[in-house]
Amino acid sequence: MPYIALYRKWRPLVFEDIVEQEHVVKTLKHSVMTGRIAHAYLFCGTRGTGKTTTAHILSRAINCLNPKEGDPCNECEICKGIISGSILDVLEIDAASNNSVDNIREIRDEVIYAPSRAKYKVYIIDEVHMLSSGAFNALLKTLEEPPAHVVFILATTEPHKLPATILSRCQRFDFRRISVESIMGRLDEIAQASGVRVQKEALRLIARLSDGALRDAISLLDQCISLGGTEISYNDVLSVVGIVNDTFMADVVDAVSNRDIRRMLELIEKLVMDGKDIAHFVADLVFYYRCLLVCKVVDKPEDIIEAAGDVIGTMKKQSGALSQQQITYIIKELSALEPALKWATHPRVLLEVSLIKLCENALYFDSSDILSRLAALESRISNAAAAPKCAPAADSHQGTASPATAAGKEKAKKKAAPSGKSELKSSSSSLKALECWDKVLKDLKSSGRVALFAYLLDTKAVELDDKFVGVIFKSGNSFNKINVSKAENLEIVEGVLSKNLGREVRVKCLDEEVLAEGPADDQPENKDEFVEKAHELAKRLDVPFNIIDE
Repeated sequence: MPYIALYRKWRPLVFEDIVEQEHVVKTLKHSVMTGRIAHAYLFCGTRGTGKTTTAHILSRAINCLNPKEGDPCNECEICKGIISGSILDVLEIDAASNNSVDNIREIRDEVIYAPSRAKYKVYIIDEVHMLSSGAFNALLKTLEEPPAHVVFILATTEPHKLPATILSRCQRFDFRRISVESIMGRLDEIAQASGVRVQKEALRLIARLSDGALRDAISLLDQCISLGGTEISYNDVLSVVGIVNDTFMADVVDAVSNRDIRRMLELIEKLVMDGKDIAHFVADLVFYYRCLLVCKVVDKPEDIIEAAGDVIGTMKKQSGALSQQQITYIIKELSALEPALKWATHPRVLLEVSLIKLCENALYFDSSDILSRLAALESRISNAAAAPKCAPAADSHQGTASPATAAGKEKAKKKAAPSGKSELKSSSSSLKALECWDKVLKDLKSSGRVALFAYLLDTKAVELDDKFVGVIFKSGNSFNKINVSKAENLEIVEGVLSKNLGREVRVKCLDEEVLAEGPADDQPENKDEFVEKAHELAKRLDVPFNIIDE
């Protein structure tokens, strides 16, 4: 006798055997018992949740000679004929390979004939969303006014692709993903009947990998049984699916958290030499960090995370060493890596570069330095005098400034052109500091812009003119200046600063040493040689020339 795959051998024959679809089963059984049979049904849901199986059971139930409380008896000649395929009144069509207008026209021409042996002629159209637009139009008229002896059962994983005219003519049933516990119970029943013992951890792993699809879980169990032996362990499942265990995943997380690049590269080498799929590993690593995030924000993560108790204990310990922002950042970085791996010639290189980037990111892993700087800034903010409104600070000298001092400041202001590094030739002492800068930094932090807040530590802001504000970075902080100078970050800083000032301003990122290199007040300002040549060329060609500084 030829071997039959487990998912086919254990396909439910009655409604009660369908796992976790009680809301569908109850309605269909009542329809069969009361004789309220609709002319068209639409079964929606992800793969492996029982759509096609339910369609077959319904096709037998409405044609059964001796139905039992809405279930088919599976013993009468009609039920046996439908199961064996000898009765052609129940026809299953794969819309993926029969999606043309001609295929649907054949159905439209056949439905007018009465069934040969059964009470109803049933058409089960699987993956109906694959039909072409013309085929849908051809099917529409038949669905609208079908003969009384015809029942259509449409199954799809993507109901949003169906035209509204089709959806409105069907009774829709949405199949849910099956829970891990229910899948584990069904797998244990199948394993015992097959004479195989499966460890609970292995059952849980199979159920979790199936992603709510019972058929996928049964197929994976079938593959594990093919290894031979009377017991299936957790490691047996890992070897079949080609993924790493939780211990290896925890080692990778520890290496990244400890910024241990050497250890991380050794783990990747082991991953590759063991023949594991890199894309699958990255997906599992994203899910592992998601579990760390759950441990960080939930009091009882074991109610949400499907893992063994010792594994959850390790996750709790690892999540305690990371902040919520760190974990979120890592998840975003690894999620961006996943699609790139599909087209990469050398996926290992991409993985190594991404993990090295995470290891070397001082902003997120040099926590001692960042926290100390945050504490220092918070202390400065709390000790500063609260100003009623944000305005440029007054001169540090009391009383009325002398005419010479005022003239010198005016001259310095004129020299401080807000157009960039090469044109700003005033010293920082001659520019007016903004009292509200600490308030701006505090607003950035409270709004969740922690990275931008950290980049702006140890900076000060000065008013260049009515429209421009200069953010001055200390020597050696070029990395922070580069990050703040990005368009998206400048836009955020300008928005918060404008809100505090009560007027629209633009921000210029400046180095502290540039301000100190400015010439004396009595020296003429340096002229840009390129600009002078451009002016000369424009004059020679008799064309208008203007420079707009943005």
